[in-house]
Amino acid sequence: MPTDTPTLISKQFQTPLCPMVAATTDRGICLLEMGSPDRQEREHAELEAAFECQMTPGNHPLLDQLEAELMAYFTGDLTDFTIPLDTPGTQWQRKVWNALTTIPYGQTVSYGQLAQQLENPGGSRAVGLANGKNRVSIIIPCHRVIAADGTLHGYGGGLDRKRWLLDHEQLHSGAGLFTS
Repeated sequence: MPTDTPTLISKQFQTPLCPMVAATTDRGICLLEMGSPDRQEREHAELEAAFECQMTPGNHPLLDQLEAELMAYFTGDLTDFTIPLDTPGTQWQRKVWNALTTIPYGQTVSYGQLAQQLENPGGSRAVGLANGKNRVSIIIPCHRVIAADGTLHGYGGGLDRKRWLLDHEQLHSGAGLFTS
């Protein structure tokens, strides 16, 4: 029987890339993090404040679905996630995060291209800041955003992991790394 009391359940997964921490509400995944312990602690606190409840370790059907989809992603068998999301943020952040989900698997765009797409010319920095607030890595594919000169910048999980994810997607998609 559903309740009005929010729940925030977390679980750690082992992946081919690194250990990841995920969290869900009853509505959808709100966290998939591979960053530093400090980053994870900050994001936990932000989510607890946003949902007005404590995060507790445990099991949840959405975490089971997430784990299955992640494993399929890492084997190259999944290019589009179907897991529902529950991502609190500002209107601008949610607009950027939604745009990130439209970047095709195996492709990249620049911060400037994404800003143009969002009808905010010159908004590269604003896109980058919203990108950095994404708490759901891989599913909201902020790793697919690169600098205009093709270099990698600003990834909460570390640039080595961003490169790994881009190489992984390029390998399994057959696309060129810097297509838009």
